[in-house]
Parts: sequence; C-alpha cells; structure tokens
Amino acid sequence: MDSELFEYADSPPDEPVLAAEDWIILSVEDDPTFQATICHALKDCQHDGRPVTVLTASSAQEAVETLSTTDNIALILLDVVMEADDAGLRLVKSVRDVLGDNCMRIVLLTGEPGMAPQAEVMAQYDIDEYWSKSDISQEKLIGVVNSNLRTWNFMNELRRARTGLQLILDASRSLYSKHSLTEFSHGVLKSISDIIGLTRGGIVCGVLLPARTPIDAAVLASTGVYADKHIDHIRDSELVRFQKGIDTAIGDGAHYFGADFTVLFFATHEIDGSGYIVIVDSAIRLSEFHINLLKVFSENVRSGFANVALINRVSSLAYYDEKLGILNRNGLLRELGNMSRSERSNALLLLFSIDDFQTMMIAFGEQYCDNLLISLVEEMSERLPETLVLSTRAPGSFAVICDAHLKADLEQLISRRMIMIQLRGALHHLRLTYALTELKYLEEAGAQEVLYLAESVLSDALGKGAPFMQYQDNYRSLVTSSYLMLQEVQRAIVNDEFTIHLQPKVRLHDASVVGFEALVRWQQADGSYIPPDMFIPLAEASGLISELDRQVMLKTLDAINVLKASGYALPVAFNAAVADLESPDYVDNVFSAMSDRKVDAQLLDIEITESSAMRDYETHEASLRRLISKGVSVSIDDFGTGYSSLAHVARLAATTLKIDRSFVQGLETSDSDRHVVEMVARLGRSFGYSVVAEGVETDAQRRMLLDAGCHIGQGYFYARPMPLQIAIEWLKDQEVAAK
Repeated sequence: MDSELFEYADSPPDEPVLAAEDWIILSVEDDPTFQATICHALKDCQHDGRPVTVLTASSAQEAVETLSTTDNIALILLDVVMEADDAGLRLVKSVRDVLGDNCMRIVLLTGEPGMAPQAEVMAQYDIDEYWSKSDISQEKLIGVVNSNLRTWNFMNELRRARTGLQLILDASRSLYSKHSLTEFSHGVLKSISDIIGLTRGGIVCGVLLPARTPIDAAVLASTGVYADKHIDHIRDSELVRFQKGIDTAIGDGAHYFGADFTVLFFATHEIDGSGYIVIVDSAIRLSEFHINLLKVFSENVRSGFANVALINRVSSLAYYDEKLGILNRNGLLRELGNMSRSERSNALLLLFSIDDFQTMMIAFGEQYCDNLLISLVEEMSERLPETLVLSTRAPGSFAVICDAHLKADLEQLISRRMIMIQLRGALHHLRLTYALTELKYLEEAGAQEVLYLAESVLSDALGKGAPFMQYQDNYRSLVTSSYLMLQEVQRAIVNDEFTIHLQPKVRLHDASVVGFEALVRWQQADGSYIPPDMFIPLAEASGLISELDRQVMLKTLDAINVLKASGYALPVAFNAAVADLESPDYVDNVFSAMSDRKVDAQLLDIEITESSAMRDYETHEASLRRLISKGVSVSIDDFGTGYSSLAHVARLAATTLKIDRSFVQGLETSDSDRHVVEMVARLGRSFGYSVVAEGVETDAQRRMLLDAGCHIGQGYFYARPMPLQIAIEWLKDQEVAAK
C-alpha cells in the first residue's frame, strides 16, 4: 500500500457522530493500525457533496452488532481473516442471507490472499469487489468508495421506491374497504358539509367518460333529502333543476356554481376512464368566500379521486393476475394476513400444481398455456363454487382457501388427480399434485410462514412423486429440524468433515474388480452416519452441493493415487450434480484438479443421473463431450428412470449406462423389470456403451443379468461401500481368494 495512506494514522479515531445526510461506511478490521489507516484516508472524503462517515468494528461479531443498530450502511470494507479464518466470509453470508440486504456493497480487503482466493470467493459469495491490502492506495480507496456509493445509492433508491409503493398501498387499504370509492364519496360530502354547511344534502355520481350527459352515471353516495336517490330521477323529479349544471360541468370539464346549487366535476379518465360529479344543494347562493373554500378543497378532492383510482389500479396490478382474473401470490398473502384467528380455525388452504408445466410451456407456447390456465381456473371455480379465495401462486400453480365444511368436496377433487380441459378442439389431461393444510394448526403464524409451510408440503409431494400430501401438526418442527441440519451441513463442509467410501464394480462372470464408485459419507462424533438422502437434498436446495461435490472430487482423485500406489490402477467414479454441469468453469476445474494431482484421465469416471443429463441437454452436452474427449468416462446413473428418448440415447454424451437398482431388484419377480434390463443391455451393445447394473444383491440376480447381456455390476452381493484402506485390504483378500 502507498505510504501516503499511513500518514498520521497512528491510532483509531473516536466513533463519529452520524448526521442524517452522511454516507455511512463500515470498516471491519482487526488490525488497529490498518483500521486507523482507512479512517485517515477517508477522513475528509465526500461523495456527491455529502460527507462520508466511517464506522469501525474490530471483529465480525462487533460488525453484526453495528449492522443491527445502524440503518443505511452503504458499504462494508471487510477484512477476510479476523477472529477466525473465515469470519469475514461468514459475515458476508449473514448480511445477504440473515439480514436479507442485497443492496449493501461489500468490498473484501485481505492481507492474506491465500486464505480466500479471489476466483473462488467471487464465485461463491455475493461480494462486489476484492482487493489485496498491498494493492490499495488512498486514491484507489477513494475511487472504490465513490464507485460503490454511487451503485448503492442507485440500488437503494429503487428499493425505497418499491418499499414506498407497498407502504402507501397498504396504508391506503387500511383506510379504504373494498368499497373504498363509496366511502371516499361519503367522506367528500361530509367534508363539504363541514366547510359550507349543507342545508339540504348532496349527491356524488360516477360517470364513464367521455360523456355529455349523466345517463350512465351511478350514485356513489347521497346525504340529506337525497339519500337513496337514483340519477334517473334528475329528469323527472325535483332534481331536474340540477340538469343544466350537470350538463355544463361535464361538457366544460369544470365546476359549475349556480344560484342555489353547485356541481363539482372531477375527471380520472386518464387513469380509469371515469369522472365524478358532486352535487351540492346549498339552497342559497354561496358566498365568494365559500366558493373559494370549495375551489381549494376541490383540489384535495381531485387528488383524492385520482388517488382512489390509482390505488385501485395499483391494487389490481399488485394483488391480481390480470390474465387469469384472480388473486396473485401477493393477494393470497394479503388474504391470509387479514384472516382472524377464528376464521383460520375453520379454514382450509389447498395448493395444487400442474405437473411438468414448464415442459408444456416449451411445447405449446406461453399464449396457449395462458388459455389453458384460464380454462383450468374456470373449471376449478365450477367445481368449488363456495371457494373464499382462488389464487395463482406461481406459473401453473394455484391456491384455494375455503371453509372447513368443504373438506369432503376438496377430497373428492383430490381423488381425481387428472383434470380434463377442452381447448381449441383438443382434450388436455392435466395431472395435478395437491397439498392440503388445515389452518387451525397455524392460527398464530404470519401469512408468509403459513404459505411457506404449505408450499413446503407441496414441494415435498412433488419431490416424492406423491399425488397428495397433507400438512401435519408436527411439520413445522420437521422444517425446523431441516434448518438445523442445514446449519450442520454448512459447518461440516467448511470443516471438511465429509469422507468417501468406495464400492467395487465387478465382472459378473468371475467377480474380478474393474473399478469403484466413490460415495459421500458423513460420520458423526459417536461413530454413527447420517444417511446421504438426508443431507444431499439439503445441500442441493441451499446451493451447497457444488462445494460438497468439489470436496468429493478431490478426495476421489486422492483415492485413485493411493490405490495406484498400492498396485491397483482402477478407475473410480464420483457423482456430479446439475449445479456442477451448469457452471461454465466446472470442466476446467476438473481438468485442473487432475493435473495438480497427476491423475490419468482413464482412471476417472463422472456419474450423472439420467434426469440431470436430460435437463438442458444441449447446454450440458458440450461439457460432457469435453470430458470424454480427454479420456474421462461419463456414466449415466439411474438409467431407465428418466426421460431419454431413443433419439437421445443414440447421441448421448456418455460412455456407460448404469441400470437403476429398482429394475435389478425386480428381476426375480417382474417381467417388465426384466424387459427393461434386457432393453438397456441391447442399447449398450447397439450404441457402444458399457452397461453396469446397480444394486446386485443375490446370485440369482447376477445370473439373470448375465443372461440379459449385462456383464458388470455392483451391490451388496459383492461388497458394501467401505473406507479407502479397508477397500485396499478387500482387494488383497480378493487376490488371495482368486489364487
């Protein structure tokens, strides 16, 4: 760092007093000299004519306390290594995930780049800039500060605008009921009466513009002798005396002040195509003073009518799906939030989702699917006519709120999973997945939590392929347990606690070993293991799977070298997730790791599930073919359970097809499973793939696989997954047994 930055920076300054207009920066640094340096460098800094104020924290914990008590911190200058090596990075996660602040700018300053490599950190954490302390000068620091303050200000203004709109809307909705225009109209008449003292009363009417006469008008409010009058009476009753004033006001688009009455005119046609006339029956001519009062007050009324029109319009945009004509997700949350405890105790929330809707969107197009959804909404409205709320919550997914006495109707609907929709001469069979929540279990929960838990049930049903699941009273505790487990998974990844066990792949005719599959394991302090089907879904859902897969890949490469050093040059496979293949750097990272550890490509096998291979296949294919071109094997795991067509199989970017264990398990009892195994074996021979059978557990299965043309297998019949050193001992035992 330039020496100028250290000039006079002998000790940290006193904590500054914040002014409302200051730009606020938080410097998190455990080196008091460098902290003082930062403060000194920014001592007289200004941005856009406003002073920059620097708050300081000497640890991540202190920074958290400052963040929780100080608003509008625009920028954090963050040291990576403080009370712990990853304290700075954990603080980044807290800001983004716990505080939920995506606007705050975060600039990493590190004196030990090796502790947090730039490329890795930038890829994994939501940070904005990364600088080595040795590369930053006062001029550079001020430039970084100005750039990030400019960006924060822009993002913060957008956030404030969105928040402000929502606050205004909610505040207005609390003042106005669903008949807010009528209530506002009554308020107008009452206010005018208070200002000028109406002796007979008044009427407020709404008209559609452009209109020269009030023929199409509707009475919104009336007081005094005109209570409950209709606009048609203007022509054939005592109200006929207002006719000229009404026609003049509408024709001129201005107020009319008559001898004994006044007609005020307000137009909101640019917003909603409407206009409003307010008839004020004063019985006597108004004084100039009262006319002026009405003119001034009319400006407020004009704004009020415009605001009501805007509120209704914004409400429609914010809370309704205009295409479907029903509430959207925000509207659903509002309705849930407005329900009283007693209403929830007697209400049901049903979520249902169209299976494979995204595939339908691709196949039929957005417009066609919109029409399909409109037809589905109409169908559901007919089947559930007493529904309190029908809402869309996501594309192809809906919610219904109804009284508990309709549970039998819902169960009847759920029992028929397939809904038939007629559209443009074609009959569509829509498969639906349902999740039912009795809101009596969630009387005290907030609207967001209610919907989140209900959506978790639906997500669980979709993930398990179940047509229906129901919220249970203990579901919230299960979700909490999952969250705590996720925290443990995060900690275990950081601490590199996951290991691999190796399961051999063998030739079925002579049991000779041809390779291994590396399977991730998580052992606890008491020696027990947490099953992969508990922690892997959490890692996938939270975005941690790529880091877990990276650790497994490195351990697999190390295992290949240990096996080779022990005299066993055998290929080892490890699993890659969809998130891995979607990373543009994944293949390069694999090649780089192989090069660093000097592992022959012929000894590495990457396994991906069939569903992963088919998802965005055009995108993944290039990556898989790059791996194959370098000699890395690519195995399609769980083959037969996914979506491969014959056309896909013919050009699949793979070297091996792995028959899913479910088909192997059914070999002895199911003709259809035997046919699948035979078909996959034939496909392998036809297109030049190796074929491996998973889950071989009996000698009968082994013989039937050989008869079907499959010659390699793995499963408990040969060996369970085992730690590396035990696997080496097992190999030695196999050699002895073979002799």
